[in-house]
Amino acid sequence: MDARSNPLADRGDDRIFGDAFRATQQSPGPLARRALERFSYGATPQSLAEFEALGPDDPARLVAWVDQQLAPQAIDDSACSSLIAAAGYTTLDKSLAQLWADHVRGSANRYRPLDEAEAARLVRGHCSRRQVFEMMVEFWHDHFNVFGRDFSVAPVFPHYDRDVIRPNALGNFRTMIEQVARSTAMLYYLDNRSSRGSSFNENYARELLELHTMGAEVYYPTVDPHEVPPGEDGLPAGYSDWDVYDAARCFTGWTVRDGNGQFPRTPDYDTGEFLYWADWHDANSGKYFLGQFILPNGPALGDGRLVLDRLCIHPATARHVCRKLIRRFVADDPPASLVESAAAVFRTHWQTPDQIARVLRHILLAPEALQPGSVKVRRPWEMLMAALRKTDSMAVPQPGSGWQPWGFLMNRLEQTGHRPFRWPPPDGYPDTADRWTSVSVMGQTWRLMSVLPELREGGEYVLPIVSLTLQAFPIQSQRTAAAIVDWWLNRLVGSEVNPARRVQLIDFLRQNAAADEPLDLERSPPHGSWSANDLKNHYVLARLRATFGLMCSLPEFHRRR
Repeated sequence: MDARSNPLADRGDDRIFGDAFRATQQSPGPLARRALERFSYGATPQSLAEFEALGPDDPARLVAWVDQQLAPQAIDDSACSSLIAAAGYTTLDKSLAQLWADHVRGSANRYRPLDEAEAARLVRGHCSRRQVFEMMVEFWHDHFNVFGRDFSVAPVFPHYDRDVIRPNALGNFRTMIEQVARSTAMLYYLDNRSSRGSSFNENYARELLELHTMGAEVYYPTVDPHEVPPGEDGLPAGYSDWDVYDAARCFTGWTVRDGNGQFPRTPDYDTGEFLYWADWHDANSGKYFLGQFILPNGPALGDGRLVLDRLCIHPATARHVCRKLIRRFVADDPPASLVESAAAVFRTHWQTPDQIARVLRHILLAPEALQPGSVKVRRPWEMLMAALRKTDSMAVPQPGSGWQPWGFLMNRLEQTGHRPFRWPPPDGYPDTADRWTSVSVMGQTWRLMSVLPELREGGEYVLPIVSLTLQAFPIQSQRTAAAIVDWWLNRLVGSEVNPARRVQLIDFLRQNAAADEPLDLERSPPHGSWSANDLKNHYVLARLRATFGLMCSLPEFHRRR
């Protein structure tokens, strides 16, 4: 696609053709590899080939790839969709009312919907060709975090993922934030479903300002709202507790059709869906929010919508959201200049349907986004996704039955602290290296990666390490430990690895074999008594899988290049 004819191409594409961008090409390795390791869950031979086919040179290919990824509906993802459709999941397509009837009021497993949403996320993470979209879905689940294992949230979680987060992941932030506010999962998680009149609950309003929009960095605790210093556009520079309290009053009456005795006792009021209950709304007195009055007795939902409007046009919201996006895709310490330029795009397009895609395009095509030497590390979930992608795994889990490694794998992932939808506080999973490089987390992550190559379903390994190696080396004489290690390092890392580590991997794989001796990877050990050669072969295959696990624990694999 010609960037100049793309509706997204109005934000300074000339930046990527200048000297600053071309300077990023001086590090070893193609730009394709660097972009795909940073902006997807991991480069694969197929994704690298597709990237390279998109244009005559690196700048053109990068623009074309980003534009392609930011139009996910135009990407053929039928293979991934077919895997999910064939998996036999029973809850992912249920409407919110069906989920409520079956898994809240009915006898169906209350946690099955959450488990299947998690399983589908695993499939999409490693199989989907819409990689930027899937990374954005993860980003928004962290940003608008809901603890999926909550007793009231688990039964309706597919609705939150399918109907709230996914349709808006590259859309309009203002549209998205209202759908989050009205979602059954968020209404339960942050207690707004019970907020009424003078007995308002401030939990949702506080997190709305502190986490979802303006950010804690512009919070002025205990300050009179009139004393909050002025900022841009004549708006207060931040918010005080008064703003939190009056925002909470604005959202009173936003609740759930959950069969509460205050509602008419009819089936229409026990569906689990959103309900604006006017009797609970604090409508008789005005509110004061971010320096402006909200008059009493407004239209239904009007007070809350005014709050959302004011938050979404505020400069602090633009900076907070853009800073988090840049932290996700570029660096733990986001460059201030990129935060400012992205925030300008965010504000300019706050009413545009593809606002988020425009902002993300600005970020991904910025020179800072592809500077040599990544300062981002893969979190445990991302390391798992990279290992599955780089081995062309077709893993399709069946929670609770069928896919035997599921419970074991997810338990190991949970021990790393990064199992999907399992972060209890509302701030979402951290996104900086210091949180994921502690001794405890690294140890548990290494344990996860070391057992992954040995997981089997139906007698077949989840990661086809041996078969891929045989495809790469069809001639027996080529299968030396050095050749095999180098081939896998290139596939997994794609850049130079510490020479001492490389030698250690080769020595581990070859064991007592000579350095140039081909390894026997084909003979399967028989049942019954094993000969010395059978045992030797058996241990070679085990060492090959173990070598892969060691490679996945390398610092070079841990970094997003």
